Amino acid sequence: GSPIPWDLLEEGIRAKSPYSVLSLRAMLAVPFFEKALYETPEDELTAESVQALADKVEAEVQGGLSPRPLLSVPHLLSDEASCYYHGYVLAEMAVHQTREYFLSKYGYIVDNPNVGPELTENYWNPGNGEAFLNLVKGLTGKPLSSDAWVEELKEDLETRVSKEKKEYEASVKAGAAIPAEAEEVDLDMRMVLVHGDTVISSTEKDGWKGAQAKFKAFIAENFPAKK
Repeated sequence: GSPIPWDLLEEGIRAKSPYSVLSLRAMLAVPFFEKALYETPEDELTAESVQALADKVEAEVQGGLSPRPLLSVPHLLSDEASCYYHGYVLAEMAVHQTREYFLSKYGYIVDNPNVGPELTENYWNPGNGEAFLNLVKGLTGKPLSSDAWVEELKEDLETRVSKEKKEYEASVKAGAAIPAEAEEVDLDMRMVLVHGDTVISSTEKDGWKGAQAKFKAFIAENFPAKK
């Protein structure tokens, strides 16, 4: 197929980028509330005091009452997910730090054959046999920090749009790593395309191009574009 039009990508950047920091604050509010809640003496815990504490944390972290009230976050209401939500914040920090590492080392990530092996060696292979903080430091060479995430949040909107456009144009010029017309592609894997219990196609039985053709035909027949 054709690349996503730049105008559509730019619209998304302009719509979401200025508000990214609000998403971060919403994430941070959950563990800050949880910490404050568990530090509250048990004899002070009432429905009213918990609600007031949630409002207080929202005001301090998010700048006002949140459109998604803290007490509507399901992680706070189930014991198996307690002290869990901060993991999302740490994971997002690791994502930004990892992206910064690859971009500073190679200049690009998409279709870069070096990225997969490094992720496999440093993140996937150790798995739970290595502490999370050690995994991040082992790959990036630096302790986990919020620096990369904060730098992205501080980036001027027009600067980001300009940078993203240059990367987009470079990628379009380079073309797809796997041509759409390729007959065979070795992914070192078997891919099965299914819809519920219906097996549409598989690379093992139909080959790379055959699996694509059957999938396209299935979509066209069952989910035709509305005119």
